[in-house]
Amino acid sequence: MACRRSGNGLWILLVFLLDLLGTIASNMEPIYWNSLNERFRDDKGYVLYPQIGDRLDLICPPLDTARSTPEYEFYKLYLVSSREQADRCEVMGAPNIVLTCDEPTRERRFTIKFQEFSPNLWGHEFKSMHDYYIIGGHKTTRRSA
Repeated sequence: MACRRSGNGLWILLVFLLDLLGTIASNMEPIYWNSLNERFRDDKGYVLYPQIGDRLDLICPPLDTARSTPEYEFYKLYLVSSREQADRCEVMGAPNIVLTCDEPTRERRFTIKFQEFSPNLWGHEFKSMHDYYIIGGHKTTRRSA
């Protein structure tokens, strides 16, 4: 799901619906976070069904110089707590930043491990049969010559 907000640019929604059905952890297909990703064009957003133990890579691709694209898409990805926040494309309360895509010359990667308990103080914890939402604020900047 993508929507426009004045002054803040494009927002993209990624929905996680944690599922109890499976028992084998896996590495999910990575998500390249930019406007060229066809999966973000669905009105419902990019919906995934991870299981506890799964891993997912969120990737900020570098500037595509082969295509001579003069623009780079800067994003801040936020984990928000409700469908209402995701639908309104807004972050309420203290922002929970997952990843910042702000380096046009190199790929940035953040791996989410869907786990119920995190040994890391700043790690994310996910509960089974609960929905989670990631939205991304977007700004495009022209590459300097």
